[in-house]
Amino acid sequence: MSLASRIHGHFHPVDAEHTQEAAPFWVRHYDRVASVIAFGRVDRVHEGTLELAGFGPGLALLDIGCGTGELVVRAESAVDGNGTFVGLDSEPGMIAQAKRKALDRSASVTFEEASIDAIPYPDATFDVVTSSLMFHHLDDAQQRDGLAEILRVLSPGGTLLIVDINTAKRSVISRLPGHRTADTTDRVSGQVAESLRKAGFESVSAGTHPFDALSYATGIKP
Repeated sequence: MSLASRIHGHFHPVDAEHTQEAAPFWVRHYDRVASVIAFGRVDRVHEGTLELAGFGPGLALLDIGCGTGELVVRAESAVDGNGTFVGLDSEPGMIAQAKRKALDRSASVTFEEASIDAIPYPDATFDVVTSSLMFHHLDDAQQRDGLAEILRVLSPGGTLLIVDINTAKRSVISRLPGHRTADTTDRVSGQVAESLRKAGFESVSAGTHPFDALSYATGIKP
């Protein structure tokens, strides 16, 4: 029996009925802007993230702050739909765009509007949780509560991977509005990794993402 069936059909793959809402103009062009910022290396960004997360066939993936859903849709395609694929974002326009993308690519995925500190899934649902370029937008309380929620929805032995800006490098990404910071050290490898330890994750490690303007921190649920 599939994971989706075991939790009573909680997941709802995208269909045409749920993609009527139009995303705002800036959201519709978000992927193009991201490609320019990444110097055309968006493929490497997403491939590197899935590699670091250890994602593979038959696993259940949750991407928090999924944006337009590119990582989730690519993950579904990479394993020919053999798994469970969910993206959450608190921005309705992003979810609308993600659903449209999934429909266009015939991807069997679920996208829902939700925040990191209120994940609408049962305990021990997912094998892998990812979050990219979102953690720095959260305040201390949201980070703490969000990590507790992620720990709850991960299965024992499951992996959390956080990818964010390497603040030790003055990259194009770090200069964008909303991403600027006074940090001169790599916040992900330092503060974020320590936050994972405090939240109860084990085997915490951190380092440079294959797209070297980014860093990662990862941990395992006991």
